[in-house]
Amino acid sequence: MIKNTWTVLLVGLLGLGVAMPSAAQPAGMQMGDGVWLRDAYFGEVETFDSCLAHQPGQGMHHNHVQPVCLRFTLGDNVEIAGTGRTGSLYREKGGPWTHSPILGWSLDGYPIYGPYGYSDAKSSTSAVKLVQSGYRLRSMTGRTSLPDWALGYHPNVPQQLAAAQQGPPVNDRFPLGRYVEDYEFVTGVGDLDQFNGRTTVTPEFPNGTYAYFVTIKADGSPAFPYIQGMQYNGTVRTQAGPGGMVAVPTDALDYFNNGGFTGPQSATDPQLKSLITGKPQSFARALIGWDPSTGPQTTWPGVQPAGAREPGGGVTTPAAADIQRIRTTDSTIYVNSNNLPSYVIGPWFAGSMNGGVFMNWAAAVNALSQIPRAPQAAAIKANTSLGTIGVWVNGVAIFNAADGASYRNASGDDAGGGLVVANAVSRSSASLEGGPVTPGSLVTAFAQFESKLATSTEAVSSASWPTTLGGATVTVVDSSGAALPAEISYASPKQVNYRVPVGAATGLASVRLTAAGVTVMSALNIVSVYPSIFKQNLENLAAAQVARIRDGRTIYEAVTGPITIGPAAEQATLILYGTGLNSASNVTAAIGGTSVPVAYAGPQGTFPGLDQINIPLPASLSRAGKVDIVVTAAQKPSNPVQVTLP
Repeated sequence: MIKNTWTVLLVGLLGLGVAMPSAAQPAGMQMGDGVWLRDAYFGEVETFDSCLAHQPGQGMHHNHVQPVCLRFTLGDNVEIAGTGRTGSLYREKGGPWTHSPILGWSLDGYPIYGPYGYSDAKSSTSAVKLVQSGYRLRSMTGRTSLPDWALGYHPNVPQQLAAAQQGPPVNDRFPLGRYVEDYEFVTGVGDLDQFNGRTTVTPEFPNGTYAYFVTIKADGSPAFPYIQGMQYNGTVRTQAGPGGMVAVPTDALDYFNNGGFTGPQSATDPQLKSLITGKPQSFARALIGWDPSTGPQTTWPGVQPAGAREPGGGVTTPAAADIQRIRTTDSTIYVNSNNLPSYVIGPWFAGSMNGGVFMNWAAAVNALSQIPRAPQAAAIKANTSLGTIGVWVNGVAIFNAADGASYRNASGDDAGGGLVVANAVSRSSASLEGGPVTPGSLVTAFAQFESKLATSTEAVSSASWPTTLGGATVTVVDSSGAALPAEISYASPKQVNYRVPVGAATGLASVRLTAAGVTVMSALNIVSVYPSIFKQNLENLAAAQVARIRDGRTIYEAVTGPITIGPAAEQATLILYGTGLNSASNVTAAIGGTSVPVAYAGPQGTFPGLDQINIPLPASLSRAGKVDIVVTAAQKPSNPVQVTLP
């Protein structure tokens, strides 16, 4: 049995400073004073899944920012960097780029493209570039005035605000970017107007059209106002949908219904062509936060732990994904959808909710959207409001940049929307995934909003971990009510790495992180076994070593690139490190889908909570290339990690 201390690699992993990205609003009326509207990307990003979407309690799945999974499906210059149990991580391609496809349609009838367009809006032969938003954060310390663009959105509010209309000062609790009015539109800063669109030629409109563009930064993170601005450029009709007022006219013609075309397909109409992606109808599938390792489910939320709350939503019988029906008249296209996509959605997490799981579930909402066939610029611009402002080409709803809350001057805090409170999200220190953890496993807590988890930055220097570090303490209150102190290996104001107490009972647990007399809450779902494997980067490169026998000695090599298996006499053994095996006795492994024997799986022996898995590499895996490795314990698969076997 090969074991070693792995000191340098462990300290590097457990001391990582990883930036982590809080609950969804119901569609409806803005609460608070309605002057400083909270930005959904600020307040709700924690609850987004890997497709950057979520839902309110009634279950209407939607995006406030770019639909990255749809972009990947349609080939919009994005690729998968790595995939785990909780979904995929995406990155922008480095180029060359192609013009983005139509991702959706605004309720004013104009198309919504992905983030790439022609550098010269008048020339389809010009280079394709990342189209830039014209918005930027304002330079201010107090919120005493509105930016110019917001005067149209708030027509009865003066630019220089009365005392009762002013927002909070800019500070740690109310940082710039918390409210949409923290952004100003500046002509010439970007390529787009204040509605986040421009008049341009596109592949579908060679003679030109007005079009909105999803906006992102160069690293792929969303850029305000994300999809559309806070107003429509075009004229909007009354919107049909859940509780809507518009009925489909009796003379509307069926174009697509029940998974098939009812007549000839249009070869020229960009609206009709873009609304059908060419994929067959399938059931919607979701990953569930209680146990993402079970894979996509066609019904959800499934069986949750005792004490878990369910505010709303869910799919109790399989529901058809993507658009179900399209009807047309001379003036309008009517789109029916369950509002669920065919790509896998979920899971959703929230540090402020029990078990760390966001318990708003996507539901099969019978959504009906109407898209004008000949959009017209509006003389008076209508506000985009809470709820649906457009529809993606797979039928999922588009929401604007606001989350339903606004600042209330009288109380000095926001009102409405989701729960934006100081908290911490707890993730596996190995996989960095949300989901279950085990007694004795390694967990990392990331601060949310203005919370500070420690008073200083400090890391342990030995394998003996204290219960106070950097001025921080961590207490896990398990499902039996026992308050158990946790050992800490690293502490900073924004991150604390700790070990779940070995004696913690399984079930839903709360976590108290205390520093300088202030306690921040987090939540865990503790189960008996849930293996997680350490990785080095977003591409899932295994944080591992290879042990070889040479001249009677064991030589250890860190995995930094391709692994040469070598001659049989060397017996190259891959050493993975993880957490969460707990007491599992039957541990198996697969490399590139091929089962391989496990020589050892259990405690690493030096560092508390650290597991070690030794896998002798058979010669048959030579030239296997880049392969996933999955370790399974008690029928629970780990997150995949990768190695390259040339």
